[in-house]
Amino acid sequence: MPASPRPVGAGKWLIVALLGAVAACLAMEVARSAPAALAQPAGGSSADGSIIAVSAQLTADSYGVYLLDTRRGTMAVYQYQPTKRTLRLMAARNYGFDTRLEEYNTEPSPNEIRQLVQQQKRLVDANGMK
Repeated sequence: MPASPRPVGAGKWLIVALLGAVAACLAMEVARSAPAALAQPAGGSSADGSIIAVSAQLTADSYGVYLLDTRRGTMAVYQYQPTKRTLRLMAARNYGFDTRLEEYNTEPSPNEIRQLVQQQKRLVDANGMK
């Protein structure tokens, strides 16, 4: 029996949002651990290196830019509209509380992964393998 078709629009946006969140977390870590001179983003955006701009393909035929403000903990997504020759704000949010979540909408859950690791460790220990 063939698999039923799944809507991909929502899935693409979920992937974009997750990639944006990952980029924001990585940007915060780089800003925290790198010296000020090295924390300047390539093609920089702000004098103090607190804003990072990342261009991205948003859909099959549209492009845009993510702005990450590491000092304020915010991000924004803009879509370039070539027919109007403008940028459109698509989304903006403060991600401060997002990064405090240990688990949200993930499979498998971190608890399931912990249990699998413990199970694997018990099997390795029982078999005397390293």
